[in-house]
Amino acid sequence: MLKLDFFNVGDGDAILLREESSDFVMLVDTGRPHIEFTEGSKRAVAVKHLMQEHVGHIDLMVLTHLHFDHIGGALSILRHIPVKRLLAAYLPPENAGWVYAPDSNQKTIVGLIDALNLFSDIVSAARACGTVCERAANCNLRLTDELSMTVTTPDNALLARQKEHFDAIYRGAALPEDVLYACSKDRNVSSLRLLLSYAGRSILLTGDSYASYWEHDPGQPCDILKVPHHGDEKSMTQLLLNRLRPEYAVISCENAAAPKKERPAPHVLTMLLDQVPHVLCTENRAFANYPAGTQSAVRLEIHPDGSIRSSML
Repeated sequence: MLKLDFFNVGDGDAILLREESSDFVMLVDTGRPHIEFTEGSKRAVAVKHLMQEHVGHIDLMVLTHLHFDHIGGALSILRHIPVKRLLAAYLPPENAGWVYAPDSNQKTIVGLIDALNLFSDIVSAARACGTVCERAANCNLRLTDELSMTVTTPDNALLARQKEHFDAIYRGAALPEDVLYACSKDRNVSSLRLLLSYAGRSILLTGDSYASYWEHDPGQPCDILKVPHHGDEKSMTQLLLNRLRPEYAVISCENAAAPKKERPAPHVLTMLLDQVPHVLCTENRAFANYPAGTQSAVRLEIHPDGSIRSSML
């Protein structure tokens, strides 16, 4: 059996996959480094979820892209749980240290530099622990006898541009503000996308890749979809949903009384509810067509006969 836990880490992603027969453990993204207590919410940092599930090792950790709500929990996990391999679309140069944010009033630029500093700490800590750190490429991987994964990276031009600019930032180069702004805004579309296959079923984990960026890519329908970018207005288009046709759609979001961003966006949630048999949220505020809810995790189990069962933890 393959067990998937979509942890409630608030407005972020942390997805645990465990194949019982092989004891293979995989974690895709790690949520934020800190999550403020909110009364009535079950959200928590990823390492707490992992310890509650008695996860004693991780064979593969994938970080889809460099935003705090996807990489923020990695350091605490590395300090508590052995990780065999780490996979990311980009790796810092050897011995990359901290860099300083330029004098900018652009929040996204300061956030980019902060994320790069955290990421260099993550990779350094991983290497110090003996974790093999690998730069992702388009490939098909056999993870176990029964579980396989196809990795899809962004287009080569975007990857090359990102590497050039991130390397320059780590070297201390003074890049123009418009270049730094574009680098920061490219982070979502630079997300890795992972297609896993088990028992004749497919699971598509999409990071934060905007639907318009990949809605024309070739690909087959999936059975389980992690809705990109927390179900916001950029997460899904009708064209993409028509192609994917999932049986289950999972949205990672938070139940904020006064949300700063529409996650999920009402029209995206309605689109999903109209076409997807099972739409599940890790946490969400109430909508006219969908009740509010909070759980520790959304759990999906794929059994050897291909049947899927869902539960809320």
